[in-house]
Amino acid sequence: MSKPLDWTTVSDDPNNREAKAAVRAWLRTAQRVHTDSDLLGHIESLVRDKRVLDIGVVSHSARYFDLPDWRHGRVHKAAGYCVGIDILEPLVKELNERGFNVRCVDATSETDMGERFDVVFIGDVVEHVDNAVLLLKFAARHLAPGGSLYVTTPNPFSRKFFRQFKREGVMVVNLDHVAWITPTLAMELARRAGIALAAYHLVKRFSPAALLVKRLIGWRLEPAEFSFPDYLYEFVRRD
Repeated sequence: MSKPLDWTTVSDDPNNREAKAAVRAWLRTAQRVHTDSDLLGHIESLVRDKRVLDIGVVSHSARYFDLPDWRHGRVHKAAGYCVGIDILEPLVKELNERGFNVRCVDATSETDMGERFDVVFIGDVVEHVDNAVLLLKFAARHLAPGGSLYVTTPNPFSRKFFRQFKREGVMVVNLDHVAWITPTLAMELARRAGIALAAYHLVKRFSPAALLVKRLIGWRLEPAEFSFPDYLYEFVRRD
């Protein structure tokens, strides 16, 4: 894995040509492409048998709790030990009544839950919160030494959104979103939170035939990121 980069070690000017070139070169080395699993299956592999803190588990509505692809249900099942948190108290109460270990905590607060985890996972939350730096600080506070923080968020550069914009002319997505989290933005959020972006992952299952076409033609004509609707960012503590 590439050593994390802090652009301010190159220049204090965010528009400096050399700093931008260094970031561009580093991001190329930090990209990880996974074509043998869907995103949720890959997340399960990251949390399997580990101590996990899952931030933002409710998914807005109790109607998701019984669906086979409800993310916290899959994370909870794969982990060795799992704590979920959310701010929607009635639904947190319902999840605990169903046997889950969920707590009502604001993940942008200065709260310390008193536990440390091998993996902290934030699934499609960072683009919703008022202060993403506070969210990352909260997550980092709960990492055990050597632990990893994983964050999923939509990829604004993907074909999915390009097609929607081309079709509709006006880009309208989840109305609760307040940001697109691009790789350079993820690097800067991490720097301000006192952690580091270690890698970013593109995850999607391709059939053998589709993958062959992508490798021989598609990804030579367009960036690989165009084919993946989500980013999975991997952060680590600096200390």
